[in-house]
Amino acid sequence: MTARDDRWVTPLDRRLLGRLAKEPNAASAARALGVGRDRVVYRLARLGRLYGAPVVEAVRGGPGYGGSRLTRLGRSLLRAGSGLPPAANRWSGVYRGGPSPRVALSPSGELAVAFRAPDGARVDVGVDPEAFVVGRRKVSLSARNVLEGTVEGVRTKGDGTSVLRVLWARRPVRVALTEGSVRRLRLAVGARVYLYVKAVAVRRLG
Repeated sequence: MTARDDRWVTPLDRRLLGRLAKEPNAASAARALGVGRDRVVYRLARLGRLYGAPVVEAVRGGPGYGGSRLTRLGRSLLRAGSGLPPAANRWSGVYRGGPSPRVALSPSGELAVAFRAPDGARVDVGVDPEAFVVGRRKVSLSARNVLEGTVEGVRTKGDGTSVLRVLWARRPVRVALTEGSVRRLRLAVGARVYLYVKAVAVRRLG
């Protein structure tokens, strides 16, 4: 998989990183892009969670009395991306076409997908941990994938977010959500959960 082939760094992320390479801080980059500062902060934090390191760092002093600049990771993502993020879920399976294409995983489980591939081809797929919607009961949503599993672990990261480890179809799934959602849904080890994810969020790798 070439760096440009992945879609973990979205076009908005690239525009944001490009502005941060020119602007003194996130606030001025947000104004230049015409988006809210909160959205900019979220996008930067998301990239940091996916790749396991900050994409911007604070700078002290100077005419603006401090600001921010891209880290080595941020510059790398701006230039060409960094492939599959360490935090992403990755699985392999066999593509099954038809009106509702899916990938059959081994030894069990399947995922509805939105991409096309030769029928019977072995493909690798990835899912962003932040792409899941978590529920404690099964409901009707637009998401075609409903993964029923059991929480095996909850890790609080100290930045207001948590990572769940959910066992689904005998495989671990990483799910990112806020600490508030963990408390509100009473997500603890042993809890039964349903993970909802859209077919378009299941990305083909390679």
